[in-house]
Amino acid sequence: MKFAALGNGSFKRLRETQVEFRPPKKSSPIPSDSESETESFNKRYPLEGVLRRRCQERKRRWRTSGSDVKTDKAEERDVQKTPERNWENARIDSVVQLAPVSPTMFNEERVTKHLADLKLVTPTQSTPPRISTHAAPHAIFEMPDIVERILQFVSLSEEVPRERPYARRRPLSYEHALMIYKDEKKAAQVWNARSHNGSRHSTSGNMYCCMLVNRLWHHIALDLLLKRLHFKDLHKFHHFVQRSRTLSQTRNKVLKPTMLVLHKFHKLRQEQMDELSVWLSCENLKWLEFYICPSVVPPMSWIRKFSHLEKLVLPGNKRIDDQFLLQVSTYVRSLKVLDLRACDNVTDTGVIAMALKCPQLQACNLGRHRNGGNITSLAVVALARHTQIETLGTAGCKVTDAGLWELAQLRGRAIRRLSLNNCDLLTNHSIPTLFAFNYFPNLAVLELRHVDQITDVKNLVQFKLWKKAQNLPILIEGCERLTMLISEEESRIRRNNSLLAMQDMSSWVNENEL
Repeated sequence: MKFAALGNGSFKRLRETQVEFRPPKKSSPIPSDSESETESFNKRYPLEGVLRRRCQERKRRWRTSGSDVKTDKAEERDVQKTPERNWENARIDSVVQLAPVSPTMFNEERVTKHLADLKLVTPTQSTPPRISTHAAPHAIFEMPDIVERILQFVSLSEEVPRERPYARRRPLSYEHALMIYKDEKKAAQVWNARSHNGSRHSTSGNMYCCMLVNRLWHHIALDLLLKRLHFKDLHKFHHFVQRSRTLSQTRNKVLKPTMLVLHKFHKLRQEQMDELSVWLSCENLKWLEFYICPSVVPPMSWIRKFSHLEKLVLPGNKRIDDQFLLQVSTYVRSLKVLDLRACDNVTDTGVIAMALKCPQLQACNLGRHRNGGNITSLAVVALARHTQIETLGTAGCKVTDAGLWELAQLRGRAIRRLSLNNCDLLTNHSIPTLFAFNYFPNLAVLELRHVDQITDVKNLVQFKLWKKAQNLPILIEGCERLTMLISEEESRIRRNNSLLAMQDMSSWVNENEL
């Protein structure tokens, strides 16, 4: 401060000049300047701007509501005060109403509001709260008809253990894969793959979970489970055999499944199957499969009730012979699929008996690696004459050219799949000649590996190109030798077609000069 001396001996404080470092007093802002400053601040700090405007709005409401405050103490007690936490939540909840509309601000405000709803709660007890299991379900899940329909779809989605189908057989070597795919990367990928066994999502166990919902679901799910029985664990199958008597007595009726599949039970004994046959009836059975169960066969009490059986799969069974097939053939007139692969004791006699008694048979697989002489052209001719055969597998069997000609004349147009691997009696007068006369127009898959007497593949290649030209599926599986012959023949046919096309074009261009 500065003072000036007066005449009467007193002092007067002088007016101080404004110093540069002293902040000036805040004056009333110009509207344009205020708006520009607010807009720039909001752009730089959008969230802080929203909260600041909210605070200003709250103060403005407090000022305007000051005159309306009640003086009556009773009325003041009736006024409910906003709790501290609710006041903070209310301040954040109004962000969306006050914020300017823009994509960036909208996303930030939505995130802010979402985070504001979250609360940090300190649990009062060490264990998490238990979910009430007595809550009433929706009325639709208490209607038996609807629940049964739902569980039927769940039951159909259950994974049945079976041999995985493949698009084509694995190549015999890397060179063979290279000839098939004509791409080094693809050939190496296929050759190095482990039998094409990729991991798949398993749906097993869904029906068991459905049984735990309530009594209604348990009752319906149990009925569906007992209709479709499939096992790939021998221990679980033993447990089921032990409980089958209890299940039958509890339900006051014998179990009547429509499907029974046992997958790779090498140690299963016939005594256990006989024990199960007491409490399990096969009068409704449509699918019976013992896949590589070499020591068991269906009990005789089951065989007599095979009137509805459509699919019988018994590959790799050492106990099945002609006598067994003679007994079965009497009761399986509805059979459509018969798989007797690697059943080395089966001969033409058993196959002919099945062919005579199964007029609806559509697929039959008799392939084997041993005792191939037991199946000859006689079995093929019987199947062609007396059944509706469409898929036939005779790999390793002694099938001759005459047997294939008989099959082509009787069922040629109906054949879709034909497996002739290791049929060493076939010559160029069989498949190549039959393809030349188009005896198998609807054939989609032909397996022809290790048939050394077939050397003429011209008709096979022409048949393959004809099917591709019509956009029809065709797959010819051959060994390395046959695949190389087919590849060379395809190249030769393409070259000849190119030369013919060039000659025709030259003749057309030069025809006016002649």
